[in-house]
Amino acid sequence: MGAINDFQGQLKKAQGLARPARYQVFLTPPAGVGTNAMHETVGLFCESISMPGHDLQTTTVKHGTEIEREMVTGHAYEGTITATFYLDQELDVKSYLDAWQEAAVSTTRNTVSYYKNAQGQHNYVGSMQIYQLGSTSSTQTRFQFNSDTGFSLNKRTHSEAEKVYGVYIEEVFPETISPIEYAYAMVDEVQLLAVEFQYRRWYEITDTINGDIATGRDESSFGFDAASIVQGLGFESTAALKDYLRGQI
Repeated sequence: MGAINDFQGQLKKAQGLARPARYQVFLTPPAGVGTNAMHETVGLFCESISMPGHDLQTTTVKHGTEIEREMVTGHAYEGTITATFYLDQELDVKSYLDAWQEAAVSTTRNTVSYYKNAQGQHNYVGSMQIYQLGSTSSTQTRFQFNSDTGFSLNKRTHSEAEKVYGVYIEEVFPETISPIEYAYAMVDEVQLLAVEFQYRRWYEITDTINGDIATGRDESSFGFDAASIVQGLGFESTAALKDYLRGQI
């Protein structure tokens, strides 16, 4: 029972677990694509989306007869962001995303836009924000009046969504807009549109209320001195590193 109690205690401390159905999306396309009202509509119509991940690139290093180790050589933001959107009857959401693609390449002239214009502004990439939503309990008090009993007090507790974690994704554009399937047998279904977004990188939103973005840790606290670098490369001392390098010449 101890493990169960500990687990329940951690759940209570964490105020519950993250739910995949509690999220919020904001899209900001390049200038000239859509309106503010349409930006909000498309975000609300996002039926599903994948929050991007982060990969560490490694290489195998072996020193003499030691056991091989995997050492980090870099990082990357691989893959695309897959999303599906509910489609309105006029297909305005699709037209919105089509116009975004048109900003990248003209389908009539077959010309590709520059990544940035002469003023340094992006021609066809925008940004995206994806939030994990939690819930916070609040009590709403209402006074009701009945001609027979007079005033009564009615208290009702409900949950309100709040942003608890978020990522800001930069240089986003809809790379692939999937075909729309039609069938008479789908009379009771809602039309969805699948889209794959390409992007460059993402940052964690440290302040989900004000939207402050974390662009990385303070490297001044990492201690990038000679000893730290040598140890990070797997050598006991600077002399051992120099001996190894001489042997490679």
